[in-house]
Amino acid sequence: MRIAVALAALTLPAAVAAQTSGAVTYGPGHKLCSDWSAAEAKSDDHDYMANRFFVAGVMSAYNLYVSPPGYDVGKGLKPEDMKAFMHAECATHPDETIGAAAAAWIDHLKARPQ
Repeated sequence: MRIAVALAALTLPAAVAAQTSGAVTYGPGHKLCSDWSAAEAKSDDHDYMANRFFVAGVMSAYNLYVSPPGYDVGKGLKPEDMKAFMHAECATHPDETIGAAAAAWIDHLKARPQ
């Protein structure tokens, strides 16, 4: 168990250190959009679902820390809306991080009328 904890502690800073620009993200946020696209194509959807949950977490963080109380940046959306945006964003920007693509998604959502 101690070895697993030590390995996890060493892995997380390495993943964060690999980011060269933009906000520091954890989990799938530091991976590239090409990883998002590859995960979409896998028969095992574990990585793809982790990526989607990361984006949902970014939306929740926006609602918690940025927006006024009661505001929902994702109001009226279906899961397919986020999937379609992220698919297109990552297909056209494969070297962008998933975190940067999620930030572009938030910018897209903020621009919509509520």
